[in-house]
Amino acid sequence: MVVSEPGAQPAVAHVVWDWNGTLFDDADALIQSTIEAFEATGSPPITVDQYRRQHTQPIDVFYDRLFGAPVPPDLRSALHAAFHEAYSRRRPSLALAVDAREALGAITTRGLSQSLLSMHPHDRLTSLVDRFGIAAHFARIDGQRGPDRGFKRAHLAEHLELLGLASGDVLLIGDSVDDAAAAEAVGARCVLYASGLHATEVLAEQGVPVVTSLRAAIEFAGGEVR
Repeated sequence: MVVSEPGAQPAVAHVVWDWNGTLFDDADALIQSTIEAFEATGSPPITVDQYRRQHTQPIDVFYDRLFGAPVPPDLRSALHAAFHEAYSRRRPSLALAVDAREALGAITTRGLSQSLLSMHPHDRLTSLVDRFGIAAHFARIDGQRGPDRGFKRAHLAEHLELLGLASGDVLLIGDSVDDAAAAEAVGARCVLYASGLHATEVLAEQGVPVVTSLRAAIEFAGGEVR
């Protein structure tokens, strides 16, 4: 497992957290629900390793990769429906990452602000945040409203604009290649948490620090304990 050291670098003013696979410990549920969806629709079987090495955004492109060819429209709809059914069954039993509360508290203690940005549907996201009682940590919470945007970069740009933040003062903590791409697109810093959604080698290729815990991720935010 690749782990990067924070070293000496200027502190940021704000941390943007990803949700799925980062604060919310659902990487395995996402993988298993996808495997189940492919099985339920009679699509070619996939493995955990295939998922981790081929995962990408948008999801339709990811399904094409797993399928080995463009997925026919009717089958694509069936895959989406089967995935959502399988994931919805798993979601009630899922929890926050083991060190999520500690990491959120530590950011506040360091005198930094933080927010939550996710491609998860907004209403479902806020419902989960309320369920875990962590909403007070965030200056802003933005899930996906309307149709699937595919990529996080525009979503992140809007999020920072609404917060009135300069991207150079921001650290994005996520667990996917799309998180790294979004941060690079807007000029923010990024740390990737190896949640198991991607193969570690894939994360290491993104040119940003890779860590194995959220406790380690927040060390890249800097700041002094108040």
